[in-house]
Amino acid sequence: MELPSDVKTFIEGNFPLDQREEALSILSQARIEDGTVPNPRLVRCAAFASHGSLLQLKQLAALLAVDWRDVIVAGEYELHDEVLVRIRDLSLPLQV
Repeated sequence: MELPSDVKTFIEGNFPLDQREEALSILSQARIEDGTVPNPRLVRCAAFASHGSLLQLKQLAALLAVDWRDVIVAGEYELHDEVLVRIRDLSLPLQV
């Protein structure tokens, strides 16, 4: 899968140089539970929620194949007063 340019830029700015190629590979090979390619929003959510951690990115990519909705929650939502609140819209390009 060809990754959106904003995701590539995000990876370049948030992962160590020696991990960028692997991070891009993980995202480009990711699939959702029905075996199809995740849409750009899901890829952005996984990248953002990884916080520059290759281990976290691997876990999020694996989670896409189980339930992609959990990856959206990880990328777009935060807990405020015990309530999940959507604080970013990753259907839009990442602002890097």
